[in-house]
Amino acid sequence: VAEVRRDGKKHRQEFERGVPLGDMEVVGPLAEDEPTGTTIAFLPDAEVFEELDIDAATVTQRLRETAFLTKGLHIKLVDERADGKTVEFHYEGGIRDFVSYVNEAKDPIHRHIVYFEGETGQGSVEVAMQWNGSYQESVFTFANNINTVEGGSHLSGFRSALTRTLNAKAQELKLLKKDEALEGEDVREGLAAVVSVK
Repeated sequence: VAEVRRDGKKHRQEFERGVPLGDMEVVGPLAEDEPTGTTIAFLPDAEVFEELDIDAATVTQRLRETAFLTKGLHIKLVDERADGKTVEFHYEGGIRDFVSYVNEAKDPIHRHIVYFEGETGQGSVEVAMQWNGSYQESVFTFANNINTVEGGSHLSGFRSALTRTLNAKAQELKLLKKDEALEGEDVREGLAAVVSVK
């Protein structure tokens, strides 16, 4: 069941296996203090899903990521099962807040999160990063809000640009000898970053 609240009205439409059971209907006016937005309520279909027991943690993680990747978006998940919980996500800082979340239990070595964004005719890119005192690299990449766990050209491009830029700056500041260079693994040690391309 999809309920859409916009233009001062509540609209409702039901679907079964992807097919509308009827037309979109206006089911009432929107109260003055009622927020606009969309509510989706569903039950999994045994003919579509192999597993009917939906893992709340998996859905929660996906919705948290979506809220991080779309700054300002409000998401509320209401699990109506017996032990279900209600969780809400809203991050005005977008992927900056994502990096803060990743570094929450770690010891950041600089206060401000580095953030870049850019756009061309081919699309847009956002990058947020902050180093911490650990040895672990935590770089998360997304293409059109989909987690690209196996990487891709956006990850390899980010890694090579980061290594090249830090080497150039280190040479400029005379922190390295002429024939010295930082390796990519050294540059990314303790790095928490999010790269989002669209």
